[in-house]
Amino acid sequence: MPMLLEVKPDQPKEMIDTQQEQSIAPMGEKKDDKVGGTKENVISLRDYCRPIPVVDVHTTCGEAASLLNQDQEYPCIVLCDDHMQPLGLLMRETLYRMLNGRFAADLFYRKPVVHAADSSPVIVDVHAEATAIIDIALARSEQYFYDCLIVTEEDRLLGVLTMRDVMSLSRKLQHVASEERVHIITQSRQEITRINNSVSKLVQAARKAGHEASQIMQLSERGASSLNQVDASYNRVYQHMEGQQKHADDMLRSIDMGSGMARSIRSLADQSGLLAMNASIEAAHAGEYGRGFQVVAGEIRALAKQTREVAGNMSSLLDDIGGLTRQTVELVRASSAEIDNSSVHVNEGGVAFKQLNTAVAGMSHIAEDIAMEGNTAGELAEHIRERLEDMVQADD
Repeated sequence: MPMLLEVKPDQPKEMIDTQQEQSIAPMGEKKDDKVGGTKENVISLRDYCRPIPVVDVHTTCGEAASLLNQDQEYPCIVLCDDHMQPLGLLMRETLYRMLNGRFAADLFYRKPVVHAADSSPVIVDVHAEATAIIDIALARSEQYFYDCLIVTEEDRLLGVLTMRDVMSLSRKLQHVASEERVHIITQSRQEITRINNSVSKLVQAARKAGHEASQIMQLSERGASSLNQVDASYNRVYQHMEGQQKHADDMLRSIDMGSGMARSIRSLADQSGLLAMNASIEAAHAGEYGRGFQVVAGEIRALAKQTREVAGNMSSLLDDIGGLTRQTVELVRASSAEIDNSSVHVNEGGVAFKQLNTAVAGMSHIAEDIAMEGNTAGELAEHIRERLEDMVQADD
């Protein structure tokens, strides 16, 4: 590599040192980065900026050569105005080629560096996206491909990026992207595993629901069968009650007939008593000859009295039986009405059981569909999890 020209004898070294101290900006100090300190894995251009010498438009090529000769690590010099806004870029190699000619000392040594610098360098903001900066650097022509990129903050010079820095930045981006990809894949795998577990639980719940739905259907069918039996029993009881009501009506009619016969017997007993009394009177008129007939008349009168008493007791008994029979008829009618109402509820219950059976059957089909879809989703989730695990192992 050609050496830089030494300092001219007519230029004191103290002037060069003083100028260098005033010109080189303190680029290496860190500031609070708005981009790099807020999120994990966010890359800040501050970490890649290189400090470089800064000159103004009046600096000569010889002075620039002296600045670069002081430190071989400086890749370039940046021209700035009084507000530290970049005006141009002069690469070390460019200055080498220009100053190492045969007549370079006479032609270019005292010439202002602004005439040799690139007045249209690539300037990027420190807060720009790293990927955009890499794209800009790689999109340059071959003539300027290895030139530094000037980094500014609020239009003030912050430092420069070499192509080595750009490649390091690209490698760091790839590393961060790989870590993020592994992290995302790991999280996705965990989420897929969780989804798979949830789907498995859903399938188990669906199968359990289908089993319980089958049991409910069986119980519903049994309930409907029991209600049908109850309804048939109600119909038989209703028919028996109708027969009992008919028998009770016949009994009431018979009791009424018996009461009429008892009244007739009592009336005959009363008439027999009157005839026996008349016979006793006539026997008394007959004197000694009617004494035997009088005894017969007395017996007839006593028999008539007993018959009247028996007829009265019979009539009272028949009245009591008739009252009880009427109460029985009323109870039978009330029971029949209650059975009619109960039969309506039983029929409604049967309809409800049928509707329940239909609904449960639909739920059972839905549970079966959920179980089938869950199995498919579980197999798909397991396949995705295996693919993600392969991707993680491949990245490792």
